[in-house]
Amino acid sequence: MLSVCMLRRGLISAALLLGLTGCAAIPWPQTARAPYPGRSAEGLLDLRGVVHVHTRASHDSPGTLEQVVSAARSAGLAWVAISEHTKPGRQGPHGVIDGVVVIPGFEMSAAGGSLLGLGVPELPPVTKDPAALVRWVHERGGVAVVGHFERSRLDDPAAWRAAAPDAVELVNLHANALEQRAALGWRVPLLPSGVALRSLLTLSPANLARWEALPGPPPIVGAVDAHARFRLLGPLGGTVDRYRDMFRLLTTHVLAEDASAPAILEALREGRSYLAFEGLAALDAFRFEPSAGGFALAAPQPCRLVLVCDGVRAAEAEGASALLSPPAGAARCRAEAWLDERLWVLTSYRDVVPMRGS
Repeated sequence: MLSVCMLRRGLISAALLLGLTGCAAIPWPQTARAPYPGRSAEGLLDLRGVVHVHTRASHDSPGTLEQVVSAARSAGLAWVAISEHTKPGRQGPHGVIDGVVVIPGFEMSAAGGSLLGLGVPELPPVTKDPAALVRWVHERGGVAVVGHFERSRLDDPAAWRAAAPDAVELVNLHANALEQRAALGWRVPLLPSGVALRSLLTLSPANLARWEALPGPPPIVGAVDAHARFRLLGPLGGTVDRYRDMFRLLTTHVLAEDASAPAILEALREGRSYLAFEGLAALDAFRFEPSAGGFALAAPQPCRLVLVCDGVRAAEAEGASALLSPPAGAARCRAEAWLDERLWVLTSYRDVVPMRGS
């Protein structure tokens, strides 16, 4: 009788603990994905990755690189861009680890936001001067990305030109979580993580407008800003922002010559990139390529395909593919894909290639 009572109490305690932990903290089964589907029509690899990841080499993350790589493999990521804080200033192993390209980097405070120095394993200098930090990153062959664009003073075109970074972190899930913490307060205990955190998959209209006003506009990335540290039960666990879940919410794809760190960094630098809110629907590849008569767009499922040229919506179509034409005189265009009135895919800008004889 005693053993039955003890078993019953154990089951009740486990049920209570599970309820307190919340549905979002339960490691629900996930289907493994392949890292990339093949080469695009332009002969480039569409490589799915994530940008802005912290581990225990940062002062505010308990996560390990082993957890990052395991989560990346499960999510079908070809690459992960680490951006550790400068305190304590460590950098873990990098290179190809268990089939995943791990790109080292640091997140540095600058201009009210931050700068991500991707591809640099050494500790940056002690300065908050964005121009000096960008130069330091470039001298080491890295890519300088403006982080936390929602509060960065580098949204000013003159300041942008002076600093000359390479790209903008247009979406940051951590920033979105801070804005939506009231809604997350009831979603996290009641819903699985993929559903509870789906509300984070938004692009701030203010960020979009500020980006469009920049010279170029410059290439974009989406940032998971993953720390794997938010635990509903403190030291007892119940982690909500696990790498395995965050890596399936927002991805940055690059069109690269090969699956190496230099090729990935080159693709980011040159703007062969797009962000995808994969928490809405998984996406192996998205086509946005110059074609006779305009740009060829293609998605893995029917959606609303949109062509935006020089900041103005130029054309759109419903379906899984479309050929959309820019207006006369357009200089640069980008593409969007929408699912049920929610933004799913957003690309960096591409130059309009004039037709022969035009």
